Amino acid sequence: MNFLNAILHFEGENAIHSLTYTVQQDEVFHLPEPYRVKFDIGAKTKAGKRIDVEMQKLKLNDYIDRMMIYNAFLLLRAKNDYNKEIDFQNMPDAKKKRFRYKLPEIYSIWIMDYPVQFMEDVYRDEVGLYNQSSVGKDGCIPISTKNKYIIVDLTKFDKPKDKLKTDEDRWLYILKNAGSSSSLPEFENPTFEDALRRIECDTASDELLIKQANMKDFLYAYSDAIDESFEKGRDNERTATALDMLADDKPIEEIVKYSHLPKEKILELQKTLATKADK
Repeated sequence: MNFLNAILHFEGENAIHSLTYTVQQDEVFHLPEPYRVKFDIGAKTKAGKRIDVEMQKLKLNDYIDRMMIYNAFLLLRAKNDYNKEIDFQNMPDAKKKRFRYKLPEIYSIWIMDYPVQFMEDVYRDEVGLYNQSSVGKDGCIPISTKNKYIIVDLTKFDKPKDKLKTDEDRWLYILKNAGSSSSLPEFENPTFEDALRRIECDTASDELLIKQANMKDFLYAYSDAIDESFEKGRDNERTATALDMLADDKPIEEIVKYSHLPKEKILELQKTLATKADK
């Protein structure tokens, strides 16, 4: 609860005091084909708020799309649970109909251990539903606060030990440094001390540590291989598009626009085609 209150900036009456949670739970949605989603940590507060916490170490392609997919399923699950609650079930039919679209509050928390492209100068950001005409204006607020993303980029969190002022600072420092720092600070708080005890390498067996190290190396290598393969495939697709457009005598600027290749690359391809034609 302390972690969620810190990351969500919940204080006072808004703070979470009671919740139920699950870890690494599979959720199957039928669309009508079954679609499986595994939420890292799912939580539901006594007030009915639904929270998904995802810890992302591997850099994945289309990670923003993944965020939206997980959020969509979280929203559907939260709405389904709301409709099953006793208070809603006991409503008169006319009132049920009036509130049939009512949603509980949901929060998608993503802790990313790699650079998030759209977060240039901040390590924590919130994403919500805004109307375009208000974006950039003073006092711009989301049109709904019931669906919110909280995204943390650990690579941009660089506060030193002596600058940790809030519980959020302390949690992020632990998440970023627990696996690499040999000297974590003593926070003199039982919640944080318990968290540190749970992740101390000294309490783990040598066999477990070796497995974890090997798995981490494998995951990083696997991620690099996926990224390299994806980039090669995308480059081949762009080249094929450019060659087809060159064969149709399309203007160079148009080919640049639709193939997403630099002009120099397209001129090089054009020269290659001309050489082959001369032969």
